[in-house]
Amino acid sequence: MDSGDAPTPEDAYDELADTYEQETEENLYNAEIEFPGTTDLVPDVTGDRILDAGCGAGRYTEWLLDRGADVVGADVSEEMLDRARDRVGDRAELHRADLGESLDFADDEFDGVVSSLALDYVEEWRPTFSEFARVLKSDGFLVFSVKHPLDAHDPDEGTDYFAVERRIADWEVDVPYYRRPLSAVLNPLLETGFRIDHVAEPEPTDAFAEEWPERYETESRNPVFLCVRAVKR
Repeated sequence: MDSGDAPTPEDAYDELADTYEQETEENLYNAEIEFPGTTDLVPDVTGDRILDAGCGAGRYTEWLLDRGADVVGADVSEEMLDRARDRVGDRAELHRADLGESLDFADDEFDGVVSSLALDYVEEWRPTFSEFARVLKSDGFLVFSVKHPLDAHDPDEGTDYFAVERRIADWEVDVPYYRRPLSAVLNPLLETGFRIDHVAEPEPTDAFAEEWPERYETESRNPVFLCVRAVKR
């Protein structure tokens, strides 16, 4: 399928909603690389108000709630929000929101923002990081995970590492996303009022090794995800 004919992320995730939650949480890449890598960067959130930006079916929403946070979830897909509502009930406030646009339901009220594997669907990050900075209190934190810039770069296929490129993930439906270089991950943070606190390239866990030893050898040598913690200056 030509990229121009691909569905939007909203369309794609509306269609994927019935199977995404279970398949993703059972997927070793998510469960045993990204999830532990991202959650390890989240500080103590007891009593804090946290925005789960791109909450999907509510996995991180639930995790944050279970750690004593007051959580607001936001996602572009109404079908995924329905799954999140099924999961957390009225424990969290949920909004339909496009991370590439204004978060008009909030203003200077969050102690932290957590965004797991959602920013890859946004082409231009400066407006998004500016919105995160706007809704965060002073010294509020931002923790996010994305595909590692090297994971989808293949010089043998003529890809341009230095470009922000629109790609198509071939799942049950075609899902558009953007691959970008490391500079296009970190510089927008610095330009929108954040101080980078920690950068992690998580490695697969021992559980990954037990379940899929042949891939463990490969992924122990090659980065798959990039996890970042930043603080609002």
